Amino acid sequence: MIALFFLIPSQAEAKTWHYAVTPTNSFSHKTFARAFMYGNYEYMKLYKSATTAKHQKTATGRVVSNQKVFYARKTADKKVYEVIYQKKYYYMNTHDTHLYRYNTWRSGHKLVSTVKPNHPSQVMLKAKTHVYPSQYWLYNYGGRDTPLYDWYRLANSGHWIIDHAQH
Repeated sequence: MIALFFLIPSQAEAKTWHYAVTPTNSFSHKTFARAFMYGNYEYMKLYKSATTAKHQKTATGRVVSNQKVFYARKTADKKVYEVIYQKKYYYMNTHDTHLYRYNTWRSGHKLVSTVKPNHPSQVMLKAKTHVYPSQYWLYNYGGRDTPLYDWYRLANSGHWIIDHAQH
């Protein structure tokens, strides 16, 4: 007698991705929030006072790039923000650099981001943005003038993979 055993593979558990979502897209006058910059200018000059930042005079010589962690809040002057960088307080002028509370946003049925989808601790979604399994995640590693993207899609395994067909 021959016994045949069929092993039916169980569907692997798909990975669940959890991303932080900013509660609001604008900065507060009272509390500091994580800040991101992207587009044409991905750095900012730091000033010691709101007045010097407003007139863009006598910068501290310190420059923050978008790869650094910093926090910001609005000041009385809408073009000047107060910034915490490396546990020190500075000011910056929004005329040179725009700040956002998010680094990932929806564009049609796609998500555009300055970080890869498989780095969830670095992702901050724009308020009221959701990630759906069927949408593409475009990782923007170029500036706004010359956007270059890697197109990610969520595979059946639950992992993000680059979809080479979109290039």
